[in-house]
Amino acid sequence: MKQTLDFANSMEAPDAVRPSSALSRPELVRLVAWKLRQRGRQSVESAGGFRLLDRAGRRWARGWRDAYPGGMGEWLRRPGAGVFWLPVDGAAEWARTTCTEHDLALADSTAQGLFELLGAGPVPLGTPPRWRRDLYTGREWPLDDAHRLAIVRGDGSDVRTVWELSRGYHFVALARAYWSTGEARYREAFVSHVLSWLEQNPIGLGPNWASPMDAAIRAANWSVAAVLFSGAPDVPAEFWEALLANLYSTGLFVERHLEWHPVYRGNHFVSNGVGLVYLGTLFRGASAGERWLGTGARIVGDELLRQVHEDGASFEASLAYHRLVTEFFACAGELLRANLPGSWSDAHEERLRAMYRFIAAYLPESGEAPMLGDADDGRLHALSARGLREPRRHALGLPEGRWPEAPASGAFPHGGFYVLRHGDHHAIVRCGAVGLEGAGSHDHNDQLSFELVVAGRRVVADSGTYAYTRDLDARFAFRGTAAHSVVQLGGEEQNPIRADRPWRVLADRTRSACTAWEVSPERLHFAGRHRGYAHRPSGAVVHRAVTADVRAGTWTIEDRVQGTGTEALAWRLHLAETVSRICVRDGACEVVLPGEPGVRVRVTVPPGAMARLVPSEASERYGERRSRSCILLHGEVNLPVSILTTVVAV
Repeated sequence: MKQTLDFANSMEAPDAVRPSSALSRPELVRLVAWKLRQRGRQSVESAGGFRLLDRAGRRWARGWRDAYPGGMGEWLRRPGAGVFWLPVDGAAEWARTTCTEHDLALADSTAQGLFELLGAGPVPLGTPPRWRRDLYTGREWPLDDAHRLAIVRGDGSDVRTVWELSRGYHFVALARAYWSTGEARYREAFVSHVLSWLEQNPIGLGPNWASPMDAAIRAANWSVAAVLFSGAPDVPAEFWEALLANLYSTGLFVERHLEWHPVYRGNHFVSNGVGLVYLGTLFRGASAGERWLGTGARIVGDELLRQVHEDGASFEASLAYHRLVTEFFACAGELLRANLPGSWSDAHEERLRAMYRFIAAYLPESGEAPMLGDADDGRLHALSARGLREPRRHALGLPEGRWPEAPASGAFPHGGFYVLRHGDHHAIVRCGAVGLEGAGSHDHNDQLSFELVVAGRRVVADSGTYAYTRDLDARFAFRGTAAHSVVQLGGEEQNPIRADRPWRVLADRTRSACTAWEVSPERLHFAGRHRGYAHRPSGAVVHRAVTADVRAGTWTIEDRVQGTGTEALAWRLHLAETVSRICVRDGACEVVLPGEPGVRVRVTVPPGAMARLVPSEASERYGERRSRSCILLHGEVNLPVSILTTVVAV
């Protein structure tokens, strides 16, 4: 199946989630005008518009070189220069004092041309790297017109590998290694990587100009790298001229191709604003720089209050994407507070602090985030090299200063998540509206699904994501109802999804709602329901209650399916580990997870159903998957029916 990526219609910007008739008249007018503008811009670009962007960047950079013979350091210290979150004069010291063994390892591998991203690698890409080589298949992505690029090739390749590679995450590690060790090879690797990237990726051609989001994130990382290496000796002025020319052209490109939609705009649009904030800071004083800073400030400020609910959860219904946009808003917010303080209000700061409170709540004591919703390991920067390699550690790499004193249980009803925690016990339940205003671009069919940690040990785990365009069938399977610890009736999906529409949920049929919430020293309790199967002849409504007896350290999960008649039921509990046997007797099944502590899971088996232990797959990070065990109850049952699960450390 061939799919192309329109500049203004990213993989997750739904173009037909709501029919046009459901849009308000102002929304419809804005949508039509936007589409006409995008078509006009593509026509211009086909006629040579990208060459004009390239020339504009080169022309500006030639003037820069004449005006600042002292090079990058002199320019960054000019009167009226933009202020970054790391000081220009203290960049080398910042790099030295923040360098870790993980930075040195990342710098060493990338300087040798070895890259490990998205579950692929380490992959040798050469010195200098082959920037358009797919990390999974080794195939080269062609220099086709970027807006006509086929992003689904059906050969196991994934365009995200070249996008992530080109974001330049490793430039921070190279700078830290250079200023910590004084070894010129790290500085030379940075220079070589930038120059080879410019040579292999002419503006408007190939995969690295197909996504404005990735161009914006690339610009942010290259801008930070310019600050970090600005004081390095033996970097020729020609290099800085070439880098700045490309960044100037990138600013023009991003502002022309904002991934906007009157209703369904998400993290892609936010990233566009973040990139413009960084470029506006870098080019402060130039007319384009002032324009980019102002545009970026409006996007970041408006979308923080629009896309993040008052409870602090992002509206995209994915924990990993919540972490990504938290970094977007936090880093861009630092630049706005320093450069346009009037654009960053107390309301923005409070909403951002609420985002941190949500992360603190959903992270168990291990620091490894649950996997509810899509998780593609995305970052703005790799300020923590360890966090880049361990992407489920959501606290690593985020700016400090906004964390709550202590994490606590919390209901996040607008975001659709409920967290129950005490000591080293932790549960999170998904129960809420489909994300992105009903588009569901990063939703899974996981309503009333949960992850559970007992006595510090993860017992029940979500399936994760695994892949996007690389394998659309796997994308569908990992998003589907069967991949989650929920009730399934008649083999149907909770909400309609299709493998050929990998960025859509076709309707919020579940209409999930929390029906009870209690947090006390003795008891933690959540109850909710969804109506994903109410359209069936049985009229089935699914209920789930999750309760922790704090003093006993026992968890109970009670499932009830209300309705009439007979249903083909499949109930699944996806365990975090592989177990070898299941014991079935006296109307219940039981498994024991050996180890320290051991954990016993006991599930009642309703009449008409049988219990089995079946293999299941989990993806701990994008591009990787492993086997584990799942308890499956299945059979023809009479409604109403109840299933009780008890989990306790032994």
